[in-house]
Amino acid sequence: MSKPKEVILGVTGSIAAYKACELINRLKRRRINVSVVMTKEAEEFITPLTLQALSANKVIRSLFALTENVSPAHISLAQRAGLVLIAPATANIVAKLAAGLAD
Repeated sequence: MSKPKEVILGVTGSIAAYKACELINRLKRRRINVSVVMTKEAEEFITPLTLQALSANKVIRSLFALTENVSPAHISLAQRAGLVLIAPATANIVAKLAAGLAD
């Protein structure tokens, strides 16, 4: 299996959010670029600054925020992503994915 060009890491509001730090470190050691998207609830457990420092990329906190090339973040992410990983994934997020909800 070939290495993805970029991993989009979604961090949700779980006590396990701190484990995203180790995941970012492991991906970076393999020379994989990591972009972090985090929910508002995730910020209750870990700061965007921590994830930004580890990933060396600006943390996306709103999918409708404009990126550096002035396109909405969700479009820019979709164009770059080799893999999307949600970790930790709360039961709420897993249920939404299973039901096909995109709110």
